Amino acid sequence: MRIYGFDEYGGPGVQHFHEVEEPPLRDGCVRIRTAAAGVNPADVKVRSGARQSGFPVAFPMAMGREACGQVVELGPGAPHRISVGDRVFGSCAPGVGAFAETSVLDATSAVRLPPSLDPVRAACIPVAVGTAHDAIAELECGAGDTVLVLGAGGGVGVHAIQLARLAGARVLAVASAGKQDLLAGLGVEHIASGAGWEERVRELTAGDGARPVDAFLDCVGGRALAGGLTLLAGTRMRSVADPETASAAGGSGVVRRRTAEVFGALASRAAAGSLDVVIDDVVPFAEAARAVERVEAGHARGKTVVTFT
Repeated sequence: MRIYGFDEYGGPGVQHFHEVEEPPLRDGCVRIRTAAAGVNPADVKVRSGARQSGFPVAFPMAMGREACGQVVELGPGAPHRISVGDRVFGSCAPGVGAFAETSVLDATSAVRLPPSLDPVRAACIPVAVGTAHDAIAELECGAGDTVLVLGAGGGVGVHAIQLARLAGARVLAVASAGKQDLLAGLGVEHIASGAGWEERVRELTAGDGARPVDAFLDCVGGRALAGGLTLLAGTRMRSVADPETASAAGGSGVVRRRTAEVFGALASRAAAGSLDVVIDDVVPFAEAARAVERVEAGHARGKTVVTFT
C-alpha cells in the first residue's frame, strides 16, 4: 500500500511517498480503508523527532494520528459494536499513521459515523476536537467564567472556544487579525494577537480587576503564554503548546481521553450542528506535502484534512 511519511527524523525534506506492506492487525484494533485523515502540528513534532520519548515509530512511518474510513478487517478482541463495512473514525493504533491507503485504528476509540456527519469532519475529532474537549472539561468552564484562549483560530483553539461557550462561559479569543470574521461567526469576542493584546483584554474586561481571566487555554506557547499568565486569577490553565511552563505556573498540559464515549458525544454534537468542525482546507492524498506545509506554517483557520479517493 502507499503511505506518505518519513524514514528518518528531520524537516520537511524527509517526507516522501513509500510503498509498504500493510501493518499487522493487533488485538483490539480494526483496519480501515482510509477516506480522510486530519493534519495536526503534533504530526510535525513526531516527524522532527521531538516526540521520540512517548511516540513509537517504525520506519518508514506514515504521518497523521486521526482517520476516518470503512472497516475492512477486525482484529482479535475488536468490540462487537463494530462490523466490517461500517464507516468509523478514531485514533490510530500505536506505531501506525493515518496518511495511508489503509490504516489501523485502536477500536477503543473507534466510533461509527452518524449518517449526517461527513468523513472530512469526522476525521478531525480524535486529535484537535478531542483535545479541545478534554481541555475545557479539565478547566471546568461554566456559566460566569471568563475563559481566555490563545491561538483561537487554530485546530484546537477554534473548537475549544465553541465548547467553552456551549458550557456557558464568556470567551475571549486571541488570534491574528485575519481571523476576526471566523471568530465573530462563532459568537466569541476576538482580540487581535500581537503587541499589546494583554491590554486589549483588560479593556474588554474593565471592572473585573487586574487579573480578569478565570480559566486559560494556551495553544501558542512562548511570550504569549507568559502574557496570558499575567491575566489569570488562580491556576486554572492548560497548555497544548508548552505544558512544562504551564506546570510551573500551577497548571498542566492536557490529559487526553481517547475513548469512543468522548468521540461519540462530539460526533453527535457535530452532526446536530451545535459544534462546527471548522475546515480550513481539504487536500488530496497526492498533495499531502502541501497539507503538512500549510499546518507547519501555522496560519490555518481551523483544520486541514487529507482525503483519499
